[in-house]
Amino acid sequence: MNKRYLIVLLILSILGLIVWFSCNPFQEKGSTVSDSVSLNLKDTADLVKATGVNTVAIGFCTLNGGTTGGKGGTTVTVSTGLDLQNAIKNKGTEPLTIIVSGTITPVNSTGLSKIDVKETADISILGSGSGAEFNGIGIKIWKASNIIIRNLKIHHVNIGDKDCIGIEGPANNVWVDHCELYCTDPAVQTDGDYYDGLLDAKSNSEYITVSWVYFHDHWKSSLVGSSDSDNYDRKITYHHNYIKNCNSRLPSYRFGTGHIFNSCYVSPDDTGINSRMGAQLRIENNYFENFKDPIGFWYSDATGCWDVKNNMFVNCTGSQPTVSTCSFTPPYAYTLDAAADVKSIVISGAGVGKIDPSIY
Repeated sequence: MNKRYLIVLLILSILGLIVWFSCNPFQEKGSTVSDSVSLNLKDTADLVKATGVNTVAIGFCTLNGGTTGGKGGTTVTVSTGLDLQNAIKNKGTEPLTIIVSGTITPVNSTGLSKIDVKETADISILGSGSGAEFNGIGIKIWKASNIIIRNLKIHHVNIGDKDCIGIEGPANNVWVDHCELYCTDPAVQTDGDYYDGLLDAKSNSEYITVSWVYFHDHWKSSLVGSSDSDNYDRKITYHHNYIKNCNSRLPSYRFGTGHIFNSCYVSPDDTGINSRMGAQLRIENNYFENFKDPIGFWYSDATGCWDVKNNMFVNCTGSQPTVSTCSFTPPYAYTLDAAADVKSIVISGAGVGKIDPSIY
């Protein structure tokens, strides 16, 4: 092989690499060829990071006609709780998208103890950027259908029902996505009743998905069913949520059917996923770290059951079942990430400021 041929071959190789880098839609700034080649296109979080594609609804909220919120209707922007409540109250028959800009507080929500999404339908409440939040006042969804809540921080709620987000039936087709729910008040660690839940679903509420939510620093995280007699089949999907420093109710699930997958649980103080009173839960490909009692049954007269598959337990103690006590197949399509990848995927993708919430 002569020298001229080698030079031509080298030049062609370099040109080929330049073309490949300029045309590869998934190549990120600063990444290497091996980084790009190893990108798993089935991982929603990587797609969001690499291409800006927004997550779409998955799970129970896609059934029963689907959940579209205010898509295709009018849009308004609000910056106070009073304006937000009036926008909901004065909604006409068309779908409505409400963009929240700034911080909703009890002070700018005159006369309100919570924001009621009540006796209405086809509404999206979306946070603008990464700074939209509810500080000290929560949202209650009841007697409502086709509701979307996205990209909002909601925290330190100690008025009204004391829930960051409460869903109470009759309510159906609700999607809570890419929110951050928390309370860092030291009182929450000494008095479990000073605040209530981060996200609770009660009575005949159903067809709900909770996705890519960052739950942290709280005592009571997510209660499904208000009591041992609240026996409705609520049909809820939890996926790709990040749960850190939460004491219990992750969720606490009474009756009905639920699906919990690809979520990351780190450092709780008490109990994790609690299947109670005949609940049937599919629990798969989740990641648990430094966790006491990740999956089990506590605090009711009767146990629920679990269909467990490929969960990962790291430095955990207590109840870590690997054998199923029932079989439940979710009635919708979904793609699983490997449990070993869940921690990095969820921490990078969950919470606010990660998506354009208006695209879904």
